[in-house]
Amino acid sequence: MNVNERLRAVVARIFRTPIELIDDATTPAAVAAWDSLGQMELVIALEQEFSIEFALEDIMLINSVGEIRSILERRNGAEG
Repeated sequence: MNVNERLRAVVARIFRTPIELIDDATTPAAVAAWDSLGQMELVIALEQEFSIEFALEDIMLINSVGEIRSILERRNGAEG
């Protein structure tokens, strides 16, 4: 699985949403469970999945799945 597929799988699992509904344009406004607590659960799950630690600045920038992917690719130098 590439970064995008792994990311979508984590978001879908954390928010109990069908993976088909998750794409770069998915935002907290589109996912009822994506509140402040959900954001922290997502960050923890992503840190585990990708073996990274998000900086506070990165966590504050997370406002869409696309933004998360950009951060992951920047941090990991990953291919997407």
